[in-house]
Formats: sequence, C-alpha cells, structure tokens
Amino acid sequence: MRYFILLFTLLLTACGGGDSDSPAPQAEKLAHPGIQIQELVQTYAPDQRLTPAITGKLGSISYQLVNGAPADVVKISADKQYLTILNAGTTELIATDSGNSQTKPASQHFSISIDKAPRSPLLTNDISQDYVAGAKLSPSIGGVKGTLSLSLAENQSTDVVSIDAQGKLTVIGSGSVNLLAKDDGGRNYQADTREFKVSISPAETAFATYQAITNKPLIFGGKLLPVYSGTPTTEVHYQLVAGADTQVVQVHPTTGAMNILGAGETQVEVQQVAPANHTQVPVQRFSVQIDKAQNLTFKASDVTTRFDAEKTASFDVTGVQGKLHYAIKAGAAEDVISITDAEQGEFSFQGVGETEVEVTDAGNHNYLSATRTFKVKVEAMIASSLQALNIDSQYQANQTLSPQVAGAKGTLSYRLTATSATDVVTLDTKTGQMQVLKPGTVEVIVTDDGGELWTSQTQQFTVSIDKQDNDLFVVENSRVDFAANAPFVPQPSHSQGQVSYQVDNGGDGVFSQDAYTKAITIVGAGRGWITATDAGNEFYHPASSRFFVDVAPLNGSLQISSVRSQYAPNKTLTIPLTGAIGSLSLKLHSGQSDVVSVDLANKTLTVKNAGNVTYLVTDSGDAGHVPQSAELNVVIDKGSENPELVLSSELISAVYSAGTKLKAPGVSGRGIDSQLSYYADTISSKVVSLNDTTGEMTVLAAGTAKVTVIEQSRNYERTRRDFNVSVAKAAHPGLSLDEITQSVVYYPDRKVLPPEFTNAFGNLTYAFGLQVSPEYAELTSTGELTLHAYPRSGDNDYFDIIVTDDGGNNYQSTSLNYKLFLKDIEPGLGEEASLTFDGSELQLVSPAEVAAGDVTYFTAIGGRSDAVSKDGDDELSGGYTTMLTQVCTDPDNYKGCTFITLRLQNTSLCSDGSRVAYPLASSSRYTCPGLSQPVSSEVSVSMHSEDPYNAWFVNPGRFKTLKPIVVTHFAKPYRSGDMVEAGDVQARAWWLINLDITKE
Repeated sequence: MRYFILLFTLLLTACGGGDSDSPAPQAEKLAHPGIQIQELVQTYAPDQRLTPAITGKLGSISYQLVNGAPADVVKISADKQYLTILNAGTTELIATDSGNSQTKPASQHFSISIDKAPRSPLLTNDISQDYVAGAKLSPSIGGVKGTLSLSLAENQSTDVVSIDAQGKLTVIGSGSVNLLAKDDGGRNYQADTREFKVSISPAETAFATYQAITNKPLIFGGKLLPVYSGTPTTEVHYQLVAGADTQVVQVHPTTGAMNILGAGETQVEVQQVAPANHTQVPVQRFSVQIDKAQNLTFKASDVTTRFDAEKTASFDVTGVQGKLHYAIKAGAAEDVISITDAEQGEFSFQGVGETEVEVTDAGNHNYLSATRTFKVKVEAMIASSLQALNIDSQYQANQTLSPQVAGAKGTLSYRLTATSATDVVTLDTKTGQMQVLKPGTVEVIVTDDGGELWTSQTQQFTVSIDKQDNDLFVVENSRVDFAANAPFVPQPSHSQGQVSYQVDNGGDGVFSQDAYTKAITIVGAGRGWITATDAGNEFYHPASSRFFVDVAPLNGSLQISSVRSQYAPNKTLTIPLTGAIGSLSLKLHSGQSDVVSVDLANKTLTVKNAGNVTYLVTDSGDAGHVPQSAELNVVIDKGSENPELVLSSELISAVYSAGTKLKAPGVSGRGIDSQLSYYADTISSKVVSLNDTTGEMTVLAAGTAKVTVIEQSRNYERTRRDFNVSVAKAAHPGLSLDEITQSVVYYPDRKVLPPEFTNAFGNLTYAFGLQVSPEYAELTSTGELTLHAYPRSGDNDYFDIIVTDDGGNNYQSTSLNYKLFLKDIEPGLGEEASLTFDGSELQLVSPAEVAAGDVTYFTAIGGRSDAVSKDGDDELSGGYTTMLTQVCTDPDNYKGCTFITLRLQNTSLCSDGSRVAYPLASSSRYTCPGLSQPVSSEVSVSMHSEDPYNAWFVNPGRFKTLKPIVVTHFAKPYRSGDMVEAGDVQARAWWLINLDITKE
C-alpha cells in the first residue's frame, strides 16, 4: 500500500512540470506511507471511550462510518476525534490520518465489535397460592436486562398455568410446575435463564353428606331419591356397594334415583366428583332399607266340598309368597277334616260339618308373614245307591211282604204316596213290612236319611197285589137223560162271582142257548160242551171251566163219563155216573192208583196227585136189570203252578268284587218229585254267571239281575219264582298317576293329551279345578288341553285339573286332582324364527293370511310383567304396547340385572305403502286409508328412551334375557283364494325374540 501511494505522488508531479507561466512549483507532499488499524473488539460498557490501536499515524485521526454501516454501535464525537460505546454490535468505520506537512492524509477501514457485556443472574421467586380459576399471576423477577419471557420447564404439566403471548400467567389448574424465566439480555447484555416453581394448591370442595334411607314401604317400581345435607358436586356417581344386595333397589348411576326392586337392606356408594383443581371428596356410603310389604294379595277361599273317605283334597290359596303352613284353627271343630300335609294344604275327610282353617304364609324376601282364616264346609256325599225293586205278588190271606231295598247308607223310612189307596196294604213306616189287605197297587216311597256322611236319598217302588187265581172253580162233567126242551142248569162249585155260560160249537146238536137270556135247553142226545166263566170278585181273577154234558138216551143202562180236572190238593170231583140201579163196585183197571181216591157211595173223587187212572165200575143191577160195567176214566192235569213254592228271600245284595260267589235263596214248599233249575236272561247274565242246577252265582259286574227259579214236579206245571240280585258298585280304589305333577313346554295353541291313569274303570271326564279363562286355555271333557296363551304375570303357571272316573259298571265314581305346569317355551317347536333384538328396531312379518273382515291381533309374553296398551286403549290409533322385561349381564345367575321397556307396535302394511300404528291387541281391521284393511300383518319391536327405565339403561356391558319374548299372531284359519277354513281364532304364527344388547 505504501508503494501505491508513492507511485501516485510521482505521477502527479510529472504532470505538473513544463509550464513556464505557472507559479513557482512547491514541494509535493509525499504520499502517506499508510496507517494500520487492528480490528477492535470490546465488551460493552455504557459510554466507554474506545481507542483504536493505530500504527503509522502521522497526523490527527478522525473517524467516520462507512456508508450503510450500523450507526448505533459507537458514537463519534462532534469533532470526529473520539469514539464511545453506544450498544453491542459490529460496525465498520473509516479512520483518516490527516498526515503532516510532508505527507498527505491517508484513510483506513476497520471494524469495531462490541460484545454483550456479562451480567448478574436473574433473581426469581417461587409462587405458591390456592387455586382460583382464571387468577392472574405476577411473578417477581429481578435483574432483568432485556426482554423477559416465561415458559414451562421440560416435562412439566400444561394443566396448572397458561402463558399467553405476552408472558402473562393465568391459573388453569392445581399442581406444581417449574417455569423458566428467560432474559435475552437486551441489546447489550448476555442472556440468562432461571427456573422457579409455581405451586397451585387445590381449592376446598363443597360437597353433600348423604344419610341413610330407612323404613320405606315396598312399592315395586316406586322411586326413592337420595337424602343428603349440603350441596352435591356437579358430577356425582352412584352405584351399589360391591357385594351388596342387588335385588333391593336399582340405582340410576348419575341421578341416584332408586327404583324399588324388593325388600331388604343394601348400600349405595356415592362418589362426588370434585371440580377440577379442587380437593377430592371422600367416597360415602348410605344404607337403603325397604320394609317387607303386607301381602295384600294373599287370599284363602272358603272351601265347600263333599265328604269322600277315599279321597284327599287341597285348599285354594292364591297370592302365595313363601312357605305355607295349614292348621285347624284353635277352638274349631277337629272332626271334620284332617290336614295330612300342612305345607301343601292337603287334607282328608273325617266327617260332615264346618270348621275353620288357618293358613300362614311365611313370606319371603319381599313380603311379611301373613295369616288368613277360612271356612271349610264338608257336605254329605251325594247318595245315589238306593235301589228299591217293585214287588209283584198274588193275594193270599194274612200275607206279609218285605220291601226289597238295597244300597242304603243310613236309616230307612217308608210311606205311601199321596195318591195310593190305603186299603191294599198296611205299612210299617220303620221296617217297611206290609200286611196285605186285598189285591191292588200302591206306590211306596222309601227314604234313606243318609246317616252322618251321605245325603238323603229317595226311591219309589210299586207293590202290586194281584187277585188270586181261582183254581178250584169247576163245573163238573155230567150225564143227564134226554128230555126234549128240558132246561139244563149247570151246577158250578167254588165260584167267587157271577157265573155265565156259553154253549160251545153251536151246541153240537145237544143244546141250544137263548141269545139274550143265555138259558140252555136240551135239544138232542149226545155230548155237548159248555164253557162256564166265573166273573170273580175283588180278591179273585175271573176263572173259566169247560165241561161236557152227556145227554143219554132213555135205555136205563149204566153210563159213566170221563173225569178230567186240574190238580188241586184234595179237590173233590163228582163222578158223572147215571143209570145205576143196584150197588156199585170198583176195580183198578189201569193207570196210577194214587191219582184219586174214590167214594162210590157219594159218587165223588178226591184228587191226590196228577196223573191218569181208569177204574172199572160195576152196577150189580137188581131183579129187573142185569149187572152192567162201565169204565171210569180220570185224568188229573198238572196244576198251573205250585202255590206253596216260596223263596226264603227275593233279594240278594252284594258289593261288586269280581268272582265273588253268591248262593241262591232257599226254596220251601216244593212239590212231589220236585226238580229245580235256574235261569237268567241275557242282560242278567252280564251281572252274574249262573249255575243252572245249583243256582250258585258268580259276580261278573255291578248291576241288577233277575233270576228265575223253575220247579218241575208231578203235580204242577213249571212253577216259576223270581228273585233279584243287586250287585252294588264297589268303592273305587282311587285313580293313580305315576307323577301327580305333570309339566309341558308351552307354545301357542299346543294341544296336550291327558296322562295315562291306572285304576281307571269307566269313562274319564276332565274339568279345571280352578277357573281358567278361555283366553288362556280350553279343556275338553275328554282331557285334551289347548294352550292358547301363557298365563299373565302373577297368575299361576299351572293348571289344576280334576279327572273324574265314573267307575264304569262296577265301581263308584272318584276324582283326582293333578297339576300341569307350563315350562318356558323352547326353540324348535314351530316358531317362524328365533330372532335377536340388539336395541335396533326389529320388524316381524307374519306369513299368515287373513280373510277380509276377519279378526286378527298379536300378543306378547315373556316379560317381567304383562304387555300393556298405551293409555289402556287396545284400539288407540298411533298407540303401541309396552312390555317391561329384565336383562342381565349374567342372566343364568341373575347378576347385573336391570329393567328395560320394549315397545311393540302393530305396523301392518297397507296397499298404498303406508303403515298402520296400533297396539298389539288391536283387532280393528279397516285401519288403512279408504277404510281398507292391511295387506300384511307386521309388528315392530323397538326401544325408546322416554319409556320407563330406559333412561337408566346406561351402564356398559352385554345384557341378555334368560328366556325369550314370544310374539304370537292370532287369526282364523284362511287360505288364498278366499277359501275360509272352519275354525275359531287360533295361533297362526309365533316368533321367539332373545334380547342381546351391548352398551358401550
């Protein structure tokens, strides 16, 4: 550089020479050899003078800034001779040496760097105060040189304070954080960072104190609210204490409202959530006590029944909550019934009368013990066993008759009916013995008072006393000598009434008879036949006798006519003998010698036996007549019947027992050479089998048999005597059933056949023991049970059925009660589908067609309570049906259970695409626009938060039902093409709906 300045000076000198007119040249200054200035680096000190280190200086130094260089780093004095520090920084200056007399000025660029000055550290103060939301904090920081900034230290929470763009601190939470205070030192000082702590203590939280809830009545579904003092925090959580009884109340998790589920005591845990940055509230617990309720539905109905020694019966008690105990009330009659099972309420019969029974329901978890008293009236058994047989007898003087009565249960009494004659028999009202007065017919009423155990019973029987047969009435054959137009007057014997005569065969040329007077006149010789008729009287039937009259010619010879008569013991007959002149003698000619005894002197025969005999009668004549003989032919026909034949009894009574042997009654008054045989008609042979020789009988069946005893003897035709055999029905040994309690799985319109019984002897009939609405089930008399619907909530889930065996022909009737329990429906029994409801709307479309105008409706069962139409109106347009049901996280063990409400609605489709909206039970048909009926039958299933309990259904988990909801479509049978099948409304389709709802 120095060389450059020198060269420049020489050039200037050379150019200025040679002009003679110029002033005298002066000496040219020399070029400055140049100055050297080191770069100046200085630490900032306010207003400190700077002295650059300059070498080669020949004159005075002046400073100026390089154009564009920072002007705020150093300050140049007014005379430009001095430099003082303004600020830290770097700038560039030109230093100019003015030179001296020999040298020219010279300038040199140089830079000055002012470093930031060291500084004292920042002084910070920690901050500690209680939480106040939005409070502004003013940190105290000393020694700040420049711009101060605040920030969170590394890994510090951002929830305690916030720092805005201006570095302002605002309290947003509680806790402790470390902040960094950063001072950048400004322009002239070095930066510094210091850490300080901000501690915000949580604010005290105001909270409520909860109190126990005690002695609350049990009202299912009733709502209780928590009881507390103070003010709860804005967020409170309620739940049952772990292990506490879950069947007392259901707790809403946020409101704490408690739905009463049952009686008992449980504990609720309350967690009041403190607001942010407030002290935590301790968990509290309070007890909830629900008193057991009075069982107001517990009812015991009075019992009126009939005595049956072979049967046990049971009491009718409803609304039972716990274990039952039955006992005869103190002081009540103990001889009417005997309680055989004090828990099941079964009793046997001891007698007839009234007593009182106390039944105590021990209660259960929810209900107090309760006692009811009811009356038991045991009425006498209805007696229908009394049998009285009609009595048919023929009049005999001084005859005594005994009534033929069987099947009496108590004491008998007798009386004549009001219309019966009182002069036929005299009647002993106690024994029924009758003394016959005369023939006739009376009606006798026999009354059985039934004794202590049976109702009275009455039967009426007829006593017919027939007139006697006048077997002695006879007009003997006779012989007369001819006398022209002589009147003939027959001579009857043993007549009882007026006797009339009728000439037979027109008189045979022997007799003529006046048509009006009936007088008989002899008109010729020969044999004429005449029939005599005895009109009888009040004691005898009319009788007739046919006889002949031999009109002999007048030759005076011995003539004897044959004798023929009917056997009657010691009956006297006249020998029809004429023309006897001398003495008569007798000799047996042929036949049986014991038929008659002959009295020739009186010309009479005395009947001894039936038979035939011929005697030779000889007239010795006299001096004018020669002896003459004639045959006396005697024929004694058998009597019509043996009047002496009597049975020792006309009624044999027995109680049915197959194979029992019965002996025939004794027989007295038998005739000579008597042989007996026994006969029973076809109907009677069904009751007893009969030995036709001995009369021994073997019982085959109950009933009445008539047995005829037939006597055949020498003197009588077949004599018949009847006796009756009354085989009463045996006491029934009782129906029996292997399982007295039956069970069957329910599905709509299921038909259940009756069980098989042993010891059934007759026709079985069936009836409900307790009244059952046809809406639920129908029972035919043959025992076929049709299950239309499952019983409503609270109704019995069983049917009490009485089966009665009429006993058939051989046994008395008896009854047996058995129970048929319904088990919950199972899949696979004919349902349309088994569906899952997950909380989203579910649509059911029935495949069943419905004829125009036919009734159709839906039902739903299986919930915790019955399905209910909105506002109780089944036909409410826009209405729907709700059903309360229970879902559990562990349904098999009833854990984690809660109530929800399903909404079911008839949403059948109309032809225009619109849908109806009615409750399930609606049977309205013309519900579509234009009064048309739906083209399909449909149901929607849904959940709505406004329905009961659904607002509380918030706890997370997977909730299921233990058993499905059953939706059934009912309608009459119908097939397409307008073919309507016969039948009433019936279940046409059904669905099983299982609930499986997941709450996140």
